[in-house]
Amino acid sequence: MRKLLNKLLIKFGILITKAPTLLADHSLTTSELIPAELTEKVKVTEATGTPDNELFRIFSGDTNVHKWHHYFDIYSRHFERFRDRPIRMLEIGVFRGGSLRMWKEFFHPDSIIVGIDIDKSCAAHEIADQNVFVRIGSQADPNFLAEVNGEFGPFDIILDDGSHKTHHQIVSFGALFRPALKDGGCYMVEDMHTNYWLKHVDSPETFIEISKQMIDMLHEPYFDRKETNFRHGHSEALKEVELSYLSANLDGIYFHDSIVVFDKKKRDLPKSELR
Repeated sequence: MRKLLNKLLIKFGILITKAPTLLADHSLTTSELIPAELTEKVKVTEATGTPDNELFRIFSGDTNVHKWHHYFDIYSRHFERFRDRPIRMLEIGVFRGGSLRMWKEFFHPDSIIVGIDIDKSCAAHEIADQNVFVRIGSQADPNFLAEVNGEFGPFDIILDDGSHKTHHQIVSFGALFRPALKDGGCYMVEDMHTNYWLKHVDSPETFIEISKQMIDMLHEPYFDRKETNFRHGHSEALKEVELSYLSANLDGIYFHDSIVVFDKKKRDLPKSELR
């Protein structure tokens, strides 16, 4: 009943929900099966260095970008494979335009970089003659997202650095992952730490909680089945199964500090072999 009420209230920008325990009391509940030595508190000190990669050097040359330093190694890890060819990238959240320019310099010069933002002043950061475009609208509006996809998509990379509201993150992923992200593409949601800050939580479940559920969806082929259903040449091997679209097109989920990454790839049934 609570979830149904919240769905109705969200449409009007209102939400009544019980804050997750982690948010409410600032404690971390862990399983008793995790050894005590792994949950023991240890000191973590201030970072003294800076990232050592090309993207950080590009970032350092522009004064209109705000990024956490530890993101740059994550970006490099997941985006490096896209640099050898022209791509299409959608960034949710334009801010002062520096990020769009950073991606334009980092990726192939013929790449198309598209930014969306609800702030009309962000339109000034478009550089159309360099294939950097800005469209004004809400990331929580599926119709607007469909229009952007129709004009520029589908995309190789979608990066959500928008409002950081949990409801917005959920709606954007639901509206974009299937129609707007290419097979072989990458969907990244950053600043996930905001899911632990009450002012950003405006949905019954946070995006980080839904991302954890997607781990189970990634393993959907194995539900109510056994290993011989996937063994090469076995009489019980399955030829075809019905899966959710997400399970059938999700290659991997990667959790980093404040970033979740989804790699999209059309999957075949898993296969094992006994030799």
